[in-house]
Amino acid sequence: MSDESFFREVNEEIRHERTRALWARFGRALIAIAILAVLATGGWVAWKAWQERQANASGDRYLSALDLASAGNLTAAVQQLEELTQDGYGAYPNLARMRIATVRVAEGDTGAAVAALDGIANDAKTPQPMRDMAAIRAAYILVDSGTLDDVRARAERLTGDAEALRSAARETLGLASWKAGDNEAAKGFFQQIRDDGGAPAGIALRAGLMLEMIAAGSQPPTASAAATSDAAPAASDAASVAAETPASAETATPVPAEATPTTPAAATPPATAPATAAPVPSETPAPAESGTAPSTPAAPPAPAVAPAAPSTPPS
Repeated sequence: MSDESFFREVNEEIRHERTRALWARFGRALIAIAILAVLATGGWVAWKAWQERQANASGDRYLSALDLASAGNLTAAVQQLEELTQDGYGAYPNLARMRIATVRVAEGDTGAAVAALDGIANDAKTPQPMRDMAAIRAAYILVDSGTLDDVRARAERLTGDAEALRSAARETLGLASWKAGDNEAAKGFFQQIRDDGGAPAGIALRAGLMLEMIAAGSQPPTASAAATSDAAPAASDAASVAAETPASAETATPVPAEATPTTPAAATPPATAPATAAPVPSETPAPAESGTAPSTPAAPPAPAVAPAAPSTPPS
């Protein structure tokens, strides 16, 4: 046997001995780790499947509530959405709360809608993007039903350049400022939207339209309605005064009426028929006295009945 073969066999025996020692020392631990890895993987897959089933069930309930609301059954829709806020899964409880606010707006109860949205915006357990969306939604509602301060309290913190919803927040503040009569502030917010390259196309288009309306001197619908309602009584009063004021003698130019001459109707002597009555001409009334020319007296009326012709000629 050569030295090279001897050394190779010795090295192989040493490696085998080390492998057996490592297995004897860590073999059980490695088996346990492998089993745990398989169990963890199976548990994670099962957990994801359970989550998906729960989310699907909540999603089906949410869509069912939306169908009820679309059909006009708002009471049942709100009841189902409120149940979903209690035992829903994932983001569906918050979505249900926001949809309840939408239903309240459809019912005309804007106060309840804003209260529901404020509850989401002030909930620390709700994800921040959802809280911001609720604040913007409440601000849009308050543009019509609230004051400028109400809109500022919800949207002003989201107007920064780093905020994802800055364009919507600036639009609500611009609309509220325009409604409050502060056109300069409104122009500033709408111009910021136009200058922002990341503004959504719809909001940027509306901002351009609002800038044109402000430049043309347009007023909010509420202000225009108030101006119209204030002008209507004034016009009515002016019309009443004009109707009650008599015309002056200098401005009135009387036109004398010319009486139409009447001719007594001639009776036609039929053989046996009785006499017929001639039509009575209408009299033309004389105008009022306050002119420079006196009125011409009307002609006397014609006799109402014409004399009847004799039935036989005299002999």
